[in-house]
Amino acid sequence: MAHILLIDDDAMLLTALPAVFQQGPRTITVETASSAEQALRLIHNTEYDAIVSDFNMPGLNGIDFLKECKTMRPDIPIILLTGYGTRELEEEAYREGAYALVQKPVDADVFLSVVTRAIIRRQLRQTGLASPLSAEAQIFSMENKRLSSRLREIDERLRRQIEDAEKGESE
Repeated sequence: MAHILLIDDDAMLLTALPAVFQQGPRTITVETASSAEQALRLIHNTEYDAIVSDFNMPGLNGIDFLKECKTMRPDIPIILLTGYGTRELEEEAYREGAYALVQKPVDADVFLSVVTRAIIRRQLRQTGLASPLSAEAQIFSMENKRLSSRLREIDERLRRQIEDAEKGESE
């Protein structure tokens, strides 16, 4: 069972978003907080599999909250929600360690997918099964291994053909 923290100053969103997880294949419990400060107290005392936070709240904004979380719990993926997404905000969020940035209004399927992937990634890292490589690097590595294997096969076939041709010439 996964356990996430959802932070937003919008009470309707705090009620609506947890219902999204009932659609998914995993059991995910959701704890909520209505401010970044309240959330930081919860994070200090509780281990979460993922944290989802609104960007624009009274008090700490999303980036400041993200920095505080990464100081306290660097291994927990943090997903920011925003209705004011800009390229600069996105770049800063990722630079500060955000796992993802989800635009409001929230698409339930996208939201469920992003949170589920964050949870799975964290759980894999905890068990030591996740590679430190990015998904793209892992794919590139697998392709290179496949290519190397294929090149060895071709090299072996060519070597045999050359040997056979040299035998035929010497006979």
